[in-house]
Amino acid sequence: MNRQEKKISKNIVAEPSATYGFANLSEDDKLRRDMLRSDKEKFLLFTQMLRRNKLLNKASVISTQNK
Repeated sequence: MNRQEKKISKNIVAEPSATYGFANLSEDDKLRRDMLRSDKEKFLLFTQMLRRNKLLNKASVISTQNK
């Protein structure tokens, strides 16, 4: 077995890398990502947050428990 085949066999045994979505990012990673956004992107995310908050405030939750 040559050296490259040994590396491949080690990688097969290794645990799979974690998928990094929004929930799995550290606070530092989130801040770094947000720092690099353009002003337009920041503004669009801000307005999206406001719309989502307005929608959630309007939502009514109906209890299914019998009283």
